Amino acid sequence: MKKTAIIVAGGSGSRMNAPLPKQFLHIANEPILFHTLRKFEDIADQIILVMHPEWISFWNNTILDNNFTVKHTLVGGGNNRAQSVLNGLNMIEENCLVAVHDAARPLVSKNLITSTYENALLHGACIPVVQLKESIRQVLEESNSVAVDRSSFRIVQTPQTFKSSVLKTAFQTTEFEKYTDDASLVEASGKKIFLIEGEVTNFKITSPEDLTLAHNLI
Repeated sequence: MKKTAIIVAGGSGSRMNAPLPKQFLHIANEPILFHTLRKFEDIADQIILVMHPEWISFWNNTILDNNFTVKHTLVGGGNNRAQSVLNGLNMIEENCLVAVHDAARPLVSKNLITSTYENALLHGACIPVVQLKESIRQVLEESNSVAVDRSSFRIVQTPQTFKSSVLKTAFQTTEFEKYTDDASLVEASGKKIFLIEGEVTNFKITSPEDLTLAHNLI
């Protein structure tokens, strides 16, 4: 089955305190987005890059100036992540496997990407997760909290990968914008989510500290 990747690059990166959205910031002398797109280049048959319309011209100039050659289809994003994913999904006409990935996760391995595709083909919906290493507490109110068994929880990563028919069905609800990730939306439609082991290094770059760590790892 054909493999498609939707790379969501609509974030503003406000927590980075930087003049550019985080996906354009550099690690190892290249924009984060360059690293992310290359991870899918030899795996996905089609890459759809969803980006805020205000930054499309900047991106086009960036790839020209740097002779960046990874083929992708550029699509304008929406007012939120869910709408942006839907904009990318609307570009897909045939049945395929769809991996939705955060642009700010450039350290994802090709093995993990391939594994999500393979398991989505078998189960219809697959996401990578990692175990919590620290103890956690649930805050009940301002001055009250309770310990929670961390073994019952997982940290969710991307790519979140689905059969396109499964994802399109989930997006038919009028309330799709209230869901913060695609797996939650698909689960709400009645589909069970298959979990696989993710990677500690597949973290999302959201802070200056994350940027430094990603640079050192690369």
